[in-house]
Amino acid sequence: MPSLYPLVSLAMSHSLSLVLLPLWTLYSEAHMAASMAALGGIAIVHCNCTSSQQASIIRPAKSLRVPVTESVGADGEWMVGAAIGTRESDRERLEHLVKAGANVVVLDSSGAQNLIQAGVDGLRVGMRSGSICTTQEVCAVGRGQPFTRCHGVPVIADGGISNSEHIVKALVLGASTVTMGSFLAGSTEAPGAYEYMNGQRVKKYRGMGSLEAMTKGSNQRDLGDTAKLKIAQGVVGAVVDKGSVLKFIPYTMQAVKQGFQDLGASSLPSAHELLRSGTLRLEVRTSAAQAEGGDFSVFGCCFNNIIIGSD
Repeated sequence: MPSLYPLVSLAMSHSLSLVLLPLWTLYSEAHMAASMAALGGIAIVHCNCTSSQQASIIRPAKSLRVPVTESVGADGEWMVGAAIGTRESDRERLEHLVKAGANVVVLDSSGAQNLIQAGVDGLRVGMRSGSICTTQEVCAVGRGQPFTRCHGVPVIADGGISNSEHIVKALVLGASTVTMGSFLAGSTEAPGAYEYMNGQRVKKYRGMGSLEAMTKGSNQRDLGDTAKLKIAQGVVGAVVDKGSVLKFIPYTMQAVKQGFQDLGASSLPSAHELLRSGTLRLEVRTSAAQAEGGDFSVFGCCFNNIIIGSD
């Protein structure tokens, strides 16, 4: 099985290449942040609040304990990241976050070249491709996420990850890490209360570009707090209950490892090398081929069952 390695300031453990990036996407509170760290990933705490409120989420997240231990830092506490913007006031926010023990800081900026020159550890690629983002429709701006390293800087594939297949594709195409929003939004650890919709147990999931989110603090992005007319670039919806991340994330990562095994890649660097050398090739499939690639012509099939063995 491959050893998936992360490259976000080398902050994450070497067993899980996942980032929960709630930057304008999903509110990540202490419980979710601790659970992701326990699995070896990392959560980025949102900045749609005051700097002191953001710091108050990080402190308990680093000290909470869950029955799995992976992403523990040099201080013996969980790895937790935090998001900041590029305004002058974010300098003070950064000081609060460092004092609170943030291990990684994610800067919300679209100036890739400037960030590379400043020495960033990674670039998040996948502008406006999330399930609740409508920027491409509203503003005609956006791009997909499968890109290789840019000027030697590792890429974080962001947006549109809804199953293990997408993770394999993103990593094989050159990403070093993937971020996940809606994939985790219906979990037990995700903030929000469950409700029932059409007989299904769901949780609300809103884009930070939606009008609802703007009234809760996200309108500071893109200088929206100074605009008289608010333009929504996101929607509000709901996602189905998925249970605890402590159960379905290990299942998902095992599926990713098996995907790498089928590709003949023993590690993430080896997968990238297979692609560069031309040994590993990708093909464009028709809609019919995509349909036949999954289950079809069956009724009442059971999908995504998790079987946990014991020694």
